[in-house]
This record gives sequence, structure tokens and C-alpha cells, in this order.
Amino acid sequence: MTSTGDISVDEFKTAMSCWATGVSIITGHHYEDTSMPIGIVCNSLASISLPEKLILWSVDKSSSSYPHWLTAKSFQIHFLAEDQRELVARFAKKGGNKFENLEYQTSELGNPIIPGVSVRMECTTYQIIDTPDHTLIIGKLISLENNNKSPIIYLHSSLASSQNVYAQSNK
Repeated sequence: MTSTGDISVDEFKTAMSCWATGVSIITGHHYEDTSMPIGIVCNSLASISLPEKLILWSVDKSSSSYPHWLTAKSFQIHFLAEDQRELVARFAKKGGNKFENLEYQTSELGNPIIPGVSVRMECTTYQIIDTPDHTLIIGKLISLENNNKSPIIYLHSSLASSQNVYAQSNK
């Protein structure tokens, strides 16, 4: 089906759901109270410069943690491993303490570190770009931990096992 002209939000959303992405959690801390951790699920993430090691992600302006990301000097990006699906629902909800009863450590910059992830990266905020309903945040990589675990995949508006995706693509 080809759509032109006035493409609906639902048509656009359905088309974008055909694009497989990973699932990440971005963590940081409250701008007024650095002992208060914040976190958000993100699947709009991309490397934008390999030599400069820049990473772009977006935050919805309606997010309860939105004001904190605008003032964040740094943040952690966690690529979730397949055995961490329960963290998606925990961090996707609006408001509340997403870190309650969750074991985590804190980086030297004060950002929460979630254990057991596939990949973890800490970034300093490099640039912030405003768009109509989201803000793009570009970070400069300062540390990297790659545990080589199979990641969770987001495809057709659902979480998928990367093992199943790889198996399907090799048939």
C-alpha cells in the first residue's frame, strides 16, 4: 500500500514498527537532587559519528523526567540483554521510583549503572536539539562496557528475542 499526501499517524507508526531496533534504558540523576536516579526506555538511538564517538537519542517532551534530561551533564546508556525484559515495563511507566528494589551501582559522574546488560556506555552531553514533540540529545562516549550478551529486539511493536530474529533471517 502506498500513501501520499496526508499520511496518518497510525500509518506512519505501522510503517516504523517494521524497523527492528534494540531496547535501551538511559539513566541519569535528578537535576536538583543528584542522589535521586532517573531512567527512561529508549529505542530511538543511533551512533552518529564513529570517530567522534557521538550517540543520539530522543526524549518525548511529555515524559515525566523530561526537564531532568535537558539539564543532564552526563548519562548512561544500557542496551538490555534478553533476560532483562522485566526492566522494559518498569522503566516505560510514567512517574514513580523506577529504581525501587532494583540493584544498581553509581558511576563516578553519579549516573545509575544497571548490571547484567548487553552493553553499557557513559556519555557526557554534547548537544541538545529541539524538535516539535521530542528533544534530541547527543552524547559523547567516555566509557564502554561490552558484555556480548544477546540483546532484546523491538519489532512490530513487540519485544522479540534476537535469537529468534537471527534464526528467522537465516532460513
